[in-house]
Amino acid sequence: MSRDGKDETTGSMASSGGSGGSDIRSARRAQREAERAARAQRKADAARERALEAARAGGLFEGMGAMPQTEKASTGTPSAGTPSVETAATTGSQGGDAERSPSTAVDSRSTARGPAKGDGDTPEAQERRRRLIPVLAAVSVILLVLAGLATWGYVGAREDTAVEQAIADAPQEATDAARDITTQMFSYDHQTVDAELAAVREHLTDPALSEFVERSMPTVSSAAKQQEATVFATVAAAASEEVVDEDHVTVLVMLNRMVSTKEEPKAASSASRLRVDMVREGGEWKLGKLSSL
Repeated sequence: MSRDGKDETTGSMASSGGSGGSDIRSARRAQREAERAARAQRKADAARERALEAARAGGLFEGMGAMPQTEKASTGTPSAGTPSVETAATTGSQGGDAERSPSTAVDSRSTARGPAKGDGDTPEAQERRRRLIPVLAAVSVILLVLAGLATWGYVGAREDTAVEQAIADAPQEATDAARDITTQMFSYDHQTVDAELAAVREHLTDPALSEFVERSMPTVSSAAKQQEATVFATVAAAASEEVVDEDHVTVLVMLNRMVSTKEEPKAASSASRLRVDMVREGGEWKLGKLSSL
């Protein structure tokens, strides 16, 4: 190939290379422009958000419906034909008008709305409060009275229930106590009769206590020692006859006794029917009166 041909080929390649390099540089410039536009868009969005937050903090939107959300552009630049909110915010921020601090925006909104709620109560509102205080006090007193009445009624009902339960339990409790006391009273041995009779006294109350101490104890003790008697008593049957109240019950007792003496070593049996008046004292049933039938 001639030198002229080489020069032409080299020139055309250089021309092509130059054209390609120009296109690459143009693409890079366009990319950088797009990135700068995106950054500007983000700054505009941030400025708009700050302005909205300041407006909300100042109470600008009180009493208003929910504001429609302004549609943001995800990528690219706003349309050239219609200016967007972001563009306006960007322009304002560049001009310096939208760079006011949130406190300044709040102060301006607060000034436009007037004094804060509760700072300037009207005389009518104050009068209503003054009238409401005695009403609330009266309601409180009424509630306290009702609570006291309810408590009193509850306590009274519990007491009534306790009395009814005591009356219901009294016959069986008195009958069991009558069994134990009469068995102890009529069971003794001539060698230990004094101690055994003395132990009976704590289960008796007047008039039975006085009569037992003054008459029965000396007589029974003397006879038991002279006759060397041994008496073993058992209750064949017992049942309540009359329930006067929760603390007074009359019990009928069928008592069997086995008696042996030095003259009659072989025990002889005897039976007796007793009417026993039982009295509850200090939570304990005691024998108050005893009579034979």
